[in-house]
Parts: sequence; structure tokens; C-alpha cells
Amino acid sequence: MANKRGIRRTFGNVRELPSKRYQARYTGPDGREHKASVTFDTRRDAEAWLAIEWADVQAARWAPPAVVHAQQIAEVAITPFGAYAEEVIQRRLAHGKMRETTAALYRKLIRLHLGEFVNLPLDAIKSRQVANWHARMAGTPSSRGNAYGVLSTVMREAIRDELITRSPCQVSRGGTKRAGRTAREDEVLDPATFARYIEAAPEKYRIALTLAYWCGLRSGEVRGLRRRDIDLKRGELTVAQQVVKLGGKNVVHQEVKTDAGHRTVAIPPHLVDQLREWLDTLPVTGRDSLLFTSATGGPMSGESLRAANKKAARTIGRPELRVHSLRHSSATLFAQSGATTADMMGRFGWSSPAMATRYSHAVRERDRELASRMSELPQAL
Repeated sequence: MANKRGIRRTFGNVRELPSKRYQARYTGPDGREHKASVTFDTRRDAEAWLAIEWADVQAARWAPPAVVHAQQIAEVAITPFGAYAEEVIQRRLAHGKMRETTAALYRKLIRLHLGEFVNLPLDAIKSRQVANWHARMAGTPSSRGNAYGVLSTVMREAIRDELITRSPCQVSRGGTKRAGRTAREDEVLDPATFARYIEAAPEKYRIALTLAYWCGLRSGEVRGLRRRDIDLKRGELTVAQQVVKLGGKNVVHQEVKTDAGHRTVAIPPHLVDQLREWLDTLPVTGRDSLLFTSATGGPMSGESLRAANKKAARTIGRPELRVHSLRHSSATLFAQSGATTADMMGRFGWSSPAMATRYSHAVRERDRELASRMSELPQAL
């Protein structure tokens, strides 16, 4: 039988299933047909499995795949959750399905929130235990949702590997990352309030916080900006990298949060002269040097930017504000200015329209305000 590349196969065959996955099978030394215990993402992966089986036949160490798989299940079933979770992380990294930053976040969440599961065998983790853990878990809605998401992801992977038959993650909306409305009006700063906020911020951090507000950048994106990323002649800045925390250290990562996150953003015209004056005050360095650095010359930390935000927020009587509130405010103002969904996705680096629709409430509220003004017109005539 020839495969799609025209190479003659002498051992086994691969077929594409209706699910678009691939199944590998062959006739073994015992004269019976044997199939891989799992299906494969690609034809190449299925062919690689056949090659391994053929090598075992040649080396006289072959055993029926079903027998081997049963032995593996018996071994892995007693494998602690923590060890299997790391296996899942490594597998996804190897196949390009996970970024290093995401792997670091998974490990952090496992360390901080999933400790009670780390040493338990996979099949010993039950739905009742997961529900009780979720109910008493401390932390923000975001960290709770992310931790539950990691547990659920690992368990789904265990089902695919046929190590368990049912996921113990059955908490309704367990992965929800926010309580209440996703777009929080109490975290929106209008331009006048932002002017008071930025005046109250430590001077060293004012430009970074200003770019987060007027250009809608994430904290890591602001801190990852280089001189070359600012084009004042065109009135644009480019988001091409971000600062992330890996292994307890702030490092410049050459990947932004998503592919859509790599983008060029127009700088509001009223900021151009301010940025030009500020850039002139910086030491003369190369075009690849970071704009925002720590006292030791490394990347500015997220903690220091959060501390600056905290000081400014408390000073103006808005202690609920976070650094991310500046980006949220920017998106709200942009939506109210008449931006389309495509406009929102492009400026804020979202890969899905779902994020843009979160700000539709801002447009509706603006519409109500304008409608109210229209009602006043006949009375004024």
C-alpha cells in the first residue's frame, strides 16, 4: 500500500478517520490485526508509531499493543497527578501547542493552588474532592478560574491517554475567571479622572501608565517596548514583545500573548510631543534598548508598576483600580468613539471577536446618553 507521499509501506497501514484524525493498524507476528490504542493528530505521527512497532518486531521484543497499553495504564494510574501534569506540559511544549510563558503559569498554578492533588494517583481524584477544593479555594476569580482550568486540562488529557474514563472536574462554571460582569464600569477612568490619576503617580512610571491608558497596552507589553518600537513621525508604536516572569526573574520574551497581539497601534496625537520630550531625557542607547527599566538596568517588574498604580489609585480615592484597568478604560473609550469589532480586535490585540463584544455595553450606554440629549432638543426649540 502506498501512502500520500508515494512511499511503499510494507508494514501496516494508516487511514484517515471521519474525525480527521489518523488510525494506525497492522498484522502482528501472531497473525492478528492490531491497532494503536489512540488515534493521531497527523499521518506522520501514525507512521512513526508503526515504525516503532516494526522495530520491536525486528528486535524480537514485540508484544500486542493492547497488552502493552494495559501495562502502561496500570503504571500510570498510580502516577501522581503532579508528575503527569508535568508530562502533559512537556508534551505540549514539544509539539508547539504551548508557549514557555503558559508552561510557567501552569507550574505556578499547580504549586500555589493544586497542592492537595500533586501526590495523588490520577484515578484517586474524585469529583467530590474537586468540588470541595474549588469551594474553599482562596484567590481572585481569575486565579481560581485558571487553577481549575489547569486541573481540567490535565484530566482531559488523561482521558485521551485512556488513563481515566471520566474527568473529576464537574464544577459548573468552575473555570469562570470573573465574578459578575466581565467589563466592570467601576474600573473605567474617564480622561479627566485619568489626568488626576497620572499626576498622583510616581514620575518614573507616568509614561508607562500613560501608554497603557491611551494605547490600550497590557502591563507586559508596555514594559517590553524598545526605542525602535516608537515611531513619532508616523505617530505609531509597535507591540512586538513583552516582559514576563520566568523562574522568578523578569525576562524579555520575544512572543506576545497571542499572534494577534503583535500589532501596530496609533498614538493619540496629543501624546506625541510629550513622548518626544520624554525620550530626549533618556540616556543615549541603542534602538533595541528597553524604554522602561529597573534600577539595575533590567526589565521593569510588574510589581513596581502595580505599586505605582496603587499609590495613584489610592490618592484619587479609587483603590479598586488595577494596572489592567487602564487598558480596560482605553477599550471602553475606544468603543464609545464608534470603533467596530474589527477596530477593537486590531487595536487591542484580540484574536477573537468575543473580547470586543464585552465592550458593547459601553456603546449602548453612550447611545442612551445621546438619545437623552435628543429628547431635550424639542424642549429647547
